[in-house]
Amino acid sequence: MDPHGWVALGTLIVAVTLFISKRIPLEVTALSIPVVLAITRTLPTKDCLAGFGNEAVIALGGIFILGAGLQEAGVATIVARGLERLGGRGPTRAIFVIMVAVAILSAFMSNAAAVAVFLPAVAVLARRTGIAPSRLMMPLAYSAILGGTLTLIGTTPNLILGNELLLRTGTGLGMFDFAPVGIAVTAVGIAFMALVGWRMLPSVDPRAQLGGAAPNDLAQQYGLGKHLYCMKVVAASTVVGRTIAEVGLRKQFGLDVVLVMRSTGMRQVALDPDPRLAFEVGDLIYVEGEAEKGWRFAEEETLQFGLVEPDAVEEILGRGVSLAEVTLAPRSDAAGKTLEELAFREKHGLNVVAVWRASEVINAAPANLQLQMGDAFLLAGPSDKLRELAHDPDYVVIGNGLDTEDVRRAPLAVLLLLVAIVPPLVGLLPLAISALASAVLMIFTRCASVDGARRSFDVTILSLLVGTIPLGIALDRTGVAAHLAEGILNLRTIVGDQGLLGCLFVVSAVLSTTSNNGAAAVILAPVAARVADLSSFSVTAAFLAVAYGASCAFILPFAHQCNLMVMSPGGYATRDFVRVGIPMSILMALTTALLLSAV
Repeated sequence: MDPHGWVALGTLIVAVTLFISKRIPLEVTALSIPVVLAITRTLPTKDCLAGFGNEAVIALGGIFILGAGLQEAGVATIVARGLERLGGRGPTRAIFVIMVAVAILSAFMSNAAAVAVFLPAVAVLARRTGIAPSRLMMPLAYSAILGGTLTLIGTTPNLILGNELLLRTGTGLGMFDFAPVGIAVTAVGIAFMALVGWRMLPSVDPRAQLGGAAPNDLAQQYGLGKHLYCMKVVAASTVVGRTIAEVGLRKQFGLDVVLVMRSTGMRQVALDPDPRLAFEVGDLIYVEGEAEKGWRFAEEETLQFGLVEPDAVEEILGRGVSLAEVTLAPRSDAAGKTLEELAFREKHGLNVVAVWRASEVINAAPANLQLQMGDAFLLAGPSDKLRELAHDPDYVVIGNGLDTEDVRRAPLAVLLLLVAIVPPLVGLLPLAISALASAVLMIFTRCASVDGARRSFDVTILSLLVGTIPLGIALDRTGVAAHLAEGILNLRTIVGDQGLLGCLFVVSAVLSTTSNNGAAAVILAPVAARVADLSSFSVTAAFLAVAYGASCAFILPFAHQCNLMVMSPGGYATRDFVRVGIPMSILMALTTALLLSAV
């Protein structure tokens, strides 16, 4: 290889290492790639900036908005309502219905968005049928991933590889060219999970049944009663006349006020712990936190400290306080921030009393905990505040009812989906233009709000594509892709041509798991093209093997955002994904390799 080839290879190795370690933001790593290639003169400036004008990137931006419109207009909600009615009482039937519905929807919108829409419905279904949520949540995530294999717009690698094939051969991949193999792969995956996979998931465990549980059950699962204390305000208490905000229970003592009981004549009334509420003599303050901090608060402010009775939680819940479990929505602005930085209590009027992370409950100082995808947290507060939070795009209220959502624009949103799909099918317009047209009409007709459209953009994915597309060009032009392809071709005598497709699948699956599925597609496109040139199968088959491999993200929770979203609601540990994900991945690989040999 010439010096530029070594630069391209070195850039690839460093980029993948940084993608895996995540020591610096993925966007920064990706956008640094074209800068390195330009400075080293590995590629001309025009090619270094090719990612910004790539049709697949433009189409993806339109598809993000299209998915937001389908979600906001209530299309997904209508499907979710049907899910609750058709779910049945046995795990096999429930899983089959869930996976079919989610797979169809995720073929036309963001996989993670499909999970966000269905997660509350699945939680309600679990509660109504008595099926443990741990039996249903992983099938929900897996079906969204499988659904992405059905269409050109189902997932980012499909778009990238379809556009790359068009540039190389003059004939790209059509909207449903993925379907013949995708339907088979999805059917095999659904059959496995409905018949066998759910039996490999955790058995019924009260700590795992988080999704959609009743308030009393949630209180027990999160151990609320173990950290709940009652403080009585006496005449000597220094909190008399001061508001909750002025006392600074959270900042000064690390405690959350769950409820304030106040005597008014002959009866007691429950008061919402609004930060502006001033304490009076005789008030009973129910606080949640560590015992040591509770004792310190009582001593410093001269309060009577008392342990609550076993039935205190039920009494509190009967006084207008409700509990709900919440998780982060896809591309939530809250990810990476603490509840204190978000001013969550002040903004939403709700207290976060505990966080569920990696199968453990964290009660200590939840306000200072940096939120991560996959976290679930227990909220306490008035029911009307919880209903308001359900409409915040940053959060998903698990088990939240869907009956109040406005679905009147759903038929229009479906029509606009056809505006994106039909023109490319009949050859009138390229997908990039039809997707943009559909996105603009989604906003113009208010199927998608401007704020919803803005939130739908996944800046990380777009940055990864813009940055790695020049890397793919460099690998091809400098001969690095050819050398990598030769390494794969050396296995031909052992595995045969059909086995080479399986090798491309496996390499794509590993690279997408450790970095990103879109980046894996960009990097492997020239390698797959070179392997196809020297083998008996078509470049289309090679590209499809890479595409399906990039969607094989079942073994680890961090391999796909959908897996992270169901981890806490399902009460899963990493070993649960490994146990079920390995046979799922093997089945997908075998099905793909078998069917692609005929392409």
